[in-house]
Amino acid sequence: MVRLRKLYEDEDVVVFKAPTDEELERLVVETIKEKGRPLSWKELRQIFSGIAGEDRLRKVLIKLIERDQLIELPDGTFGLPGMEVNYVPSKSAKRVRPLVPTKFRRRWGTLASKLRKSGKPLGEALKEFEEEKLGHVVRVYKRYRSESESEEGLPEELSEEFYG
Repeated sequence: MVRLRKLYEDEDVVVFKAPTDEELERLVVETIKEKGRPLSWKELRQIFSGIAGEDRLRKVLIKLIERDQLIELPDGTFGLPGMEVNYVPSKSAKRVRPLVPTKFRRRWGTLASKLRKSGKPLGEALKEFEEEKLGHVVRVYKRYRSESESEEGLPEELSEEFYG
């Protein structure tokens, strides 16, 4: 856990130095690990309200998503890679739009709303969609996963097969 440096203390007030962006990144990842489940923007904002403002928190989340240390799930929650397999997304999106739209589209494509509405863990829902007509979308998702895990880089544009 990142320790914050105490700047001032008296009977009523304790003042700590705000964490750097790198420390805040570690705090976000550690918080999600401790909770053991993906967290919504509202939950993260509440947890870090006295530590970092919304803009800093949003900036840190974007950096973590771009480096594939965090993923934004179809319902707008933020989790660690691998959490999506057993996670059951809520039926309604918690955010109006993704923080990193290109990463979100590459990962979930046209499946985001279908996955939210399925009411099943994402891993199970992806298997079912693969057996149905949406197999091509799931194949693109798997290709994206393998590319991001091997760190070969991501394709600049999605192929037409992704959008059906």
